[in-house]
Amino acid sequence: MNRVRWTSVLALIAGLSLVVFFAFKAWHQWSLNQRISSGVVQVESLRGWMTLPYIEKTYGVRQAEIRNALDLPASGFEERSLKDWLNLTGQDPVLGRRKVEALILQAHSAKTKRPSP
Repeated sequence: MNRVRWTSVLALIAGLSLVVFFAFKAWHQWSLNQRISSGVVQVESLRGWMTLPYIEKTYGVRQAEIRNALDLPASGFEERSLKDWLNLTGQDPVLGRRKVEALILQAHSAKTKRPSP
């Protein structure tokens, strides 16, 4: 094969790889939204290692809301995990997770509410 053909084949493979990658990400997000909308946010979906910025990015709940619900400082220590925050403040991990889950459900229901015609 000549050089142009190899370049075309490589471009096609790269393009298909990107399509598969982003299709997987879209499917994962859709799956998460389905679980949240059906109320199946389980304790297992939140992990102790998750940081507040990670939770914000993954579940769409602002850090300020999480910090407020858990009575945490308004800013700083973004690298601390949820488990570390709960241990540091002496909160029960199960109750802390439930508070964060409630925020996730609340944020998701606010996103899915559509104005009535």
